[in-house]
Amino acid sequence: MKLKRPSNAVLGLGMGALVLLMFTFAYANVPLFQLFCERFGLSGSGKAALRGTSGATTTRGGLVSPMSSTTGNILGREVQVKFMGVAGSGLPVRFAPSVPELSIHPGKPVRLSYSFVNMSDDSVYFRAVHSIVPVEAAKEFQLIQCFCFEDQALGPREQRDLPVYFALSPRFPPNVDEIILNYSLFPRDPKKGLPVPATDAN
Repeated sequence: MKLKRPSNAVLGLGMGALVLLMFTFAYANVPLFQLFCERFGLSGSGKAALRGTSGATTTRGGLVSPMSSTTGNILGREVQVKFMGVAGSGLPVRFAPSVPELSIHPGKPVRLSYSFVNMSDDSVYFRAVHSIVPVEAAKEFQLIQCFCFEDQALGPREQRDLPVYFALSPRFPPNVDEIILNYSLFPRDPKKGLPVPATDAN
């Protein structure tokens, strides 16, 4: 039995219907995708999301979660930062932070200062070296401005305030709630390139 081929008119109608169906699916894809995202809590994703001035993500439905990272909501957590310091042996310098500790949010820069006093009648030269405890938090501690970036000098009996400007990275370890920023002051001979090791606290 010989099969009868469909006419060109039938093929044309079929192709037209197929094109219309594909166009309709493509047109409806965007609202369907948005409904899917809203249904499963993904409405803050992609171009549909707008960044608010407070750092929160804004959609047409309103505010959703604040700024976050792979470690979770960084604006909703606080990290206690304690400030300490020691001066090297033979260095007649007393120094202290403007505040002994701070509670800060990762991702937000913090500014404070250290007060230095030369207790002698001679000029002193020193270099400050910082350290962070615990070690796993050190790589996410970002020093923006610090007196430790260069050698310092104080005249006889001189008192000076020097700034520190830092931030904790948004990737700050979620299991660390407290860190210590410690400064060690090493006496420097302006004619020599290497510091003298610190042995005593001030």
